Amino acid sequence: MVSTTKTTATPKHTGVAARTLRWGQHHRDLRLLIPVAALWVILTILTPRFLTTANITNILVNAAPLALAAAGLTLVIIAGDLDLSVGSAMALVSAASALLMTAYRVPWPLGVLIGLAIGVAVGMLNGSLTTFLNIPSFICTLAMMSTLRGLALVISDGRAITGLPRGVTAFATTNVLGFPGVLWIPVIVIPVLGFVLSRTSFGLNVYAVGGNREAAKIAGVPIRRTRLVVLTISGLMAGFAGLISTARLGVGSPIIAEDLILDAIAAVVIGGTSLFGGVGRIGGTVLGVILIATIRNGLVLMDVSSFYQRVAIGLVILAAAALDSLGRKSDE
Repeated sequence: MVSTTKTTATPKHTGVAARTLRWGQHHRDLRLLIPVAALWVILTILTPRFLTTANITNILVNAAPLALAAAGLTLVIIAGDLDLSVGSAMALVSAASALLMTAYRVPWPLGVLIGLAIGVAVGMLNGSLTTFLNIPSFICTLAMMSTLRGLALVISDGRAITGLPRGVTAFATTNVLGFPGVLWIPVIVIPVLGFVLSRTSFGLNVYAVGGNREAAKIAGVPIRRTRLVVLTISGLMAGFAGLISTARLGVGSPIIAEDLILDAIAAVVIGGTSLFGGVGRIGGTVLGVILIATIRNGLVLMDVSSFYQRVAIGLVILAAAALDSLGRKSDE
């Protein structure tokens, strides 16, 4: 009896598809440079204070916590989930680590590690509730957003925690190889995360889970584990962001990053990540972060009222997202 089973060249086709996907994503990243470059040109014309070394450094330093949080959120959204608790996780990490280093005299390196561990624990809790109890990530992290913020306020008594060790504050004020120390965290961590997403089997699993969960299940992709890990990574990135914010402010604060989730989601979407999952890149998110940080900085330099700043930021974000959407349609 002759078998009629056909053999498909899966590795070859997969390799071609992967290369095509990477080219398309790189192309979208390059297209996003257009509104960023245009905005820089416009702001340079409107205010001579914009294109200075001090101001560009200020933009990058201010964007560092957002970049870390948004990078972690990118993985979560690509996997088809959502993490609304990143800002509150940052506040809890900030308040808890500052409290340990001041009231309990914990050495600051250990306090930093505990802060990161808190971020990881928050992410693991989000992931466990979402995957094992089947609570939608939107609902779970919405509840955690309130819970974590409340815990941060409780342990700090609603006040900023001062008296941080010099080693923590010096990290924000000391230059390393010509750049502020706080910039080196996202410069090192985010490319590593991008490599994991784009060049490892785990990254392929993230895209598979977000693109078609049923097909991923049939293909043997560990869906629960993948979702748990991406939410844990999001918690870790929130931990980094919370510690950077603490170093920059010089205090542990339970009220930091209250609106950060809006900017983070906007940066991720502007960067080309689909809210429906399965599509996205860390590089695009970074460009989205730079765009948002530039908008905020430029409006401050032009003395625009904070009320109008919200309107202007929303409109520019919408325009950038529309431009990217139209570009994607033309690719199709």
